[in-house]
This record gives sequence, structure tokens and C-alpha cells, in this order.
Amino acid sequence: MNWKLFIGLLCLCGCVQLPQNTPVATKGQIDFRNWDFQESHPLNGEWVFHWKHFIPPKSTLSENAKGSNSTKINSEQLSSFQKIGERWKNKGEGRGYATYQLNILFPESAKENIYALRFFQTGGAAMSIYVDGVLQLKLGEVGNTKETMVPTRSSGIVLLTHPEIETKILVHISNYYHDDGAFWYPPVLGLQKNIYHQSFLEITRDSLLTGALLFMAFYHFVVFLFRRNRSLIFYFGLYSFVIALHSISLNGDSLYYLFPNVPYRLAFALSLVFFLALPAYLLFLTERFPNHFSKRITNFLVITSSSLFIFVLVTPSEWGSQTTFYGIFLTILGLFYSIVCITYAAVQKKEMAIPLLLIQVFLFLAAINDTLFLYGIFNYFLILKYSYLSTVLFQSLVLASYFTKSFIKNETLGKELTALNESLEKTVILRTNEYKEAKQIAEEANEWKDKFISLVAHDLRSPLSTVYSALTIVTDKDSTEEEKTHIYKQVFVILENAMSTVEHLLNLNRFRRNQGQFLLQVTDNRLIEVTNSLKASVSYDLQKKSLQMDWDISETATVYADPSILKEILRNLITNAIKFSNPNGWIRVSSEELSDFTTIAIEDGGQGISLEYQKEIFTNPKPSLGTLGEKGFGIGLKLCLELMRLHGGNIKVESEPEKGSKFILEFPKKN
Repeated sequence: MNWKLFIGLLCLCGCVQLPQNTPVATKGQIDFRNWDFQESHPLNGEWVFHWKHFIPPKSTLSENAKGSNSTKINSEQLSSFQKIGERWKNKGEGRGYATYQLNILFPESAKENIYALRFFQTGGAAMSIYVDGVLQLKLGEVGNTKETMVPTRSSGIVLLTHPEIETKILVHISNYYHDDGAFWYPPVLGLQKNIYHQSFLEITRDSLLTGALLFMAFYHFVVFLFRRNRSLIFYFGLYSFVIALHSISLNGDSLYYLFPNVPYRLAFALSLVFFLALPAYLLFLTERFPNHFSKRITNFLVITSSSLFIFVLVTPSEWGSQTTFYGIFLTILGLFYSIVCITYAAVQKKEMAIPLLLIQVFLFLAAINDTLFLYGIFNYFLILKYSYLSTVLFQSLVLASYFTKSFIKNETLGKELTALNESLEKTVILRTNEYKEAKQIAEEANEWKDKFISLVAHDLRSPLSTVYSALTIVTDKDSTEEEKTHIYKQVFVILENAMSTVEHLLNLNRFRRNQGQFLLQVTDNRLIEVTNSLKASVSYDLQKKSLQMDWDISETATVYADPSILKEILRNLITNAIKFSNPNGWIRVSSEELSDFTTIAIEDGGQGISLEYQKEIFTNPKPSLGTLGEKGFGIGLKLCLELMRLHGGNIKVESEPEKGSKFILEFPKKN
């Protein structure tokens, strides 16, 4: 923000040329004979004044003087001289009626031009203006009592068409609706085109001023609807709305031009609505600098000013007019108080403190200037209504800058938050995937454990059944000693194998509970030793079906695998081969050393497997009965495939219905 530019604008507002060496009325006469009327001129100075007496329009000043000497009248009715703007209270009271008279001396060229007199509003008053004894303008209805008069706050223009060199102006004025009666503002005399042009410009300017202020108020109210947590927006909108109403009442032309039939009571209330501007503005500043404004002082000023305006609304206008001085005093006091508080904030380098301080100083000086003008101490110009717009516009720029910074900050924080959320989402997704993987591994481990237990239970079921059958034969009285001895030997072998199976079951602690993984103890195994340990465990089942078992295993063949898992895989496949072989059939177990793999083949000449079932035999196995009705769990082959994959190997099947099956195990070499 360029503060130098703002200060320059303030100085420019003060650079108004004051009138010098211009005609001033003296003892009821003003001389314009040497005035070229290129500029309009106010009729300042001494007018003939008749207190509580309406002078007949046709009489002259000399006749009035003679009449006052020859007629018995009250001393209050005697003529005297009074300056425009001088209050009637100097005569003893502010309400009453009077006559003002003035002789205007025009230059010789006056008859060639058309002039105009512009009369301004006077609070609580009514006026009748006569030119050379002819009624030219009525503002309200003049009367010598409150009941007979009708007040107004409107202004008006009187045309002087080719006036005489000496023109007499007579004004009847009455006031019973304002405590501070007087002919407040001097009429302005000038060429008709200049007066009308000036009036049009003022009406246009004031209307635009009011429209701009109303627009700013509406804008802030709308913003507040979307940002209800920011009360300072609402207070600033309320401030803009109040001064918009006040600005239109400062010039009666604008108000009555827009609303010709506006009641005086409403116009009067609008003229004092500025009482509410201070509360709204103080609340706005307090919201902005809560630690620099005293709540007690602020509440006192807010409540007092608001109460004054309520008093204006509910009481007669002549009573309400008595609050004007107090309202102005509170406004100036509040502005001074805000200057002190904002100065304190500026010293502490609070954001927006310096620009708001400049605004407050400008408003403070404007309020003092217009107060002095109102009470007739200065008679130069009013700047308050223009300070309203400049203040609101400048303040809006400050607020816009403030909100823009807040928006940028929020946008930056929003982007950072979005980035953090994205990072968090990625982290959550990563952690979720890790948990899913861990859960899947744990579930797979549990599944492995269940499958392994099922497999071991399957392996235990056959030997236990065999032992049971053997013991049944032994207890038979018809059994010979030789048969019993043979059966005992077979039972010992079967139980030895069963104990080995139980040992495998106890080895389930190799499941890592904390990682949900299966720990393989991979070593080089001599295949001949592994198969030899399996021969005895399956011999009884082979005998039951009279199957021929061919072990085609090289003495040097080795398999790089977990020995326990290797035995379980071979036992499962050999048991399946026995299960699905026809009695008196054959089974062959062979091995082959390849460059990358060691293969083990389990082949039988049994019932074989259909081509359709071969496609899902490892992925979706189904329980099926053996050739003699043997039952199974239907999980052996799938478990074997998964165990082979744990070793990095694979299992294949080759089969034709009624021609047998061949399962090939591929174990990778150690390297």
C-alpha cells in the first residue's frame, strides 16, 4: 500500500481555495456591481432581521423602519441585523419565526442575464421566499405557531430573470420542530446555468456517494453470510449502511429529489442516524484489535450513542434535536479514543494499524471541521460526506488486503494440508498394504499349519488302522504263532513310522508366529535314504492290494530340500498311487539328475485321471474314493504343490484314464 499517495490525497482535500475580496452583506445590503458572476457567490453577511414578525412582502426597508416608529409593536418585533447562520438562541430561544431582508445591487449588465438563488435546507424550518414582493418559492408551510406550520428539510432554487439593478429579497421563516432554529446556510447567487449545473452535480455526486456506500454495505453483508465467524465484516457493513443513510440526508436536494414526499420526521431521523455510525465502527475496530480497546469504554460509547438515537426516534423532533450536540460530542470523543487505541496498536506493529490510524485521523479532522461549520464558526466548506466515501473505499482496500493475505495464507496452508493428507493417505495405503500382506501371510501360515496337520492326520490314520486290524488278527484263536510273530514285526515297523510322523507334527514350531512364514531347513538329502525310510511304512498297504513296488533310485542321487517336507510329499504321492491302483498292479518310484533340477517320478498303472480334472487337480481338488473305497481329505496334491513351490520347485502330472498316472517332482539344484 502506498501511504504517501494516501497522505497526498488528504492534503489535496484540504487544498480548497477560500474566498477572498468577495462581496459581503452589510446592514441588509450586498453590492455585486463590480462582480462578474463567473462564479456563484453565497449571500453572507448582515441581513435585516425581524424577530417574531412577518413583514408584508410589498413593504420596503424604509417603510419598515417608519412603521416600526409609528406603530406600537412589541420590542421583540423591532428590526435589527443578523448574520446568516447566527442562531436564534442569541435572541433568547431557538424556536419561533422571523423575517429576513436583503437588498442586492446588480451590475448594469444584469438585465441581460438570468440569475438564480439557491436556498439550502434548514432543520425544522419552513420558508417563503419573495423577490421584489412576489412569492417565488415555498419550502414547507410558514406559520407563527407549531400547529400552523409544516416543516421540511428540502432545498430550492429561485429564478431571477433579468433582475433590476436593485432587487429586494424577503424571507419568512418559522421553526418549531428544531431546538436550534436559524437561517442556517446563506443562499448562493449566480448565473442560472451555473446554479443548475452545480445543483445537478451535487445531486448526482451525492446519489453516487450513497449508492457506493450502499453497495459496500451490501457487499460486506453478503461476505458475512459466508464468513459468519468474522463479526468485523458485519460491523463494517453496518457502518457503511448507516453512513449511506446519513450521506443522503446531508443535502436536502438529493433526498427530496429521490423521494419527493418523504415525511419530515423520517428526514430528521436520517439526519441524526450518524449516532449509530460510531457504535458500528467501534465494534469493528474492537474486533480487529481486541487487546487494544477497553470493552468497558467501548460498551459505554456504543450503548450511549445507540440510546441517543432511540431517544430521537421515540420523542418529538424538537426534543430529539437537543441531542445533536451530545451525539456530535460522543462521535468526536469516540474517534479520539479510537485514535489513541490504534496508535497503541501501531506502536506494537500490529497488522493494519497504521492505515487505520490514518483513516481515524482523517475522520476526526473532518468531524471537527463540519461541526465548526454547522455552528457557524467556519463558513467555508463541508468535507464529512466526502470523507465518508474516501474512508470506506480506503478501508475496504485495507480489508481487501487483509483478507487477501488471509486467503493466501489459508490457500498455502490448504496446499500444505493437502500435501500432508496425500502423504498421510500414501502412508496409510502403504501401512494398510503391509498389514494386508502380514495378515495374508499369517492366514497362509495358519492355512499351512491346518493343511500340514490334516496331512499328518491322514498319514497317521492308515498305520493306526493297520495296527488295529493286525491286533484283531492276533487275538484270533485260530492264528498260528508264526502269523502272530510276523504280525508283531509288522506292527513294530508301522508304529515306528507312526512315531516318525508324530515327530513331524511336533516340528510345526518351524512356523514363525511373528512373521507368519514357514521356515524350511533345506539340506542335501540322499534320496535312497529317504525312500528306504518310506518302504516299511507303505509295505502293509502294498500287501493289502498285492501291488508290486519298483524303487528305481540311484545310489548317488541327492535332493536339495527340507527332509521332513520331502518325506511328507513322497509319502502323500505314494499313498495316493496305492489308493488309486488296482489290486495286483504296479508302482514305480524313479529319479533323474538334470542340469538345473533333480526329478522324482511316482508312476502307477491305476485308474488314471481325466483330462478335465487334470486342469484343476492342484488348484481345486475334490475328495475321491480309492479303488477299494479308501477315503481321503482331497488336500494332499494341493498341499504338495504348495510345498514344492516353497522349495522353488514344481509338480507335474501325466495321466490317461484307465492307463495310470505319473507325478513328476522338480527340485532345484542347490546353486
